[in-house]
Amino acid sequence: MSHDPAKQAWQASVEIAGTPQLEEVQKDADKFFRAIRRRNMIEYVACAVVIVAFTIHLFTLTNIFHRIGSVLVIMAALYAPWQLHRRASAVRPEAAQAMPTHLHLRCQLVRQRDALNGILWWYVLPFFPGLVLFFLGQGYDQEINAAGPPIWMRWLIFAGMFAVVGFIVWLNKMGAQKLQKRIDDIDALTGGSE
Repeated sequence: MSHDPAKQAWQASVEIAGTPQLEEVQKDADKFFRAIRRRNMIEYVACAVVIVAFTIHLFTLTNIFHRIGSVLVIMAALYAPWQLHRRASAVRPEAAQAMPTHLHLRCQLVRQRDALNGILWWYVLPFFPGLVLFFLGQGYDQEINAAGPPIWMRWLIFAGMFAVVGFIVWLNKMGAQKLQKRIDDIDALTGGSE
């Protein structure tokens, strides 16, 4: 028996609050695994659609900016899902084997939090060079200039792209904060990070 008052207070608080049932923790881990797997599949499909669309642009548009931009976007659409798989793939709770379920869940939460915090660098920014070149190509293509929207509207669309990217990054930061709260809750129940 420990005579440390801080440790005794912590143990008493855990007894009062009660620890979550093993089944509840396992359900939470399974639900989290399915949500991450679903999110990643949606991202993989979206990148495949981007690859198909920009491959079509690569062979149908004649402007060099469009072509180089298309190639760069295709490369980003190959890089981003690879990074998503590397940084944030879903790991089945059963893969933890001897690891306690709450520790496995905490590790997965930390992994996803870190991936969300860095999403600007490994997922969003790789698309920018290609999209900027593709956008610049709009101004040098005579057919698009004749039939397309006025230049001020194109700049407005470009600014809108930046606003959407900023919003996406902000949403991911909010998601990372929610994951951090769940990590803190697990730490509170188990007595700290493990």
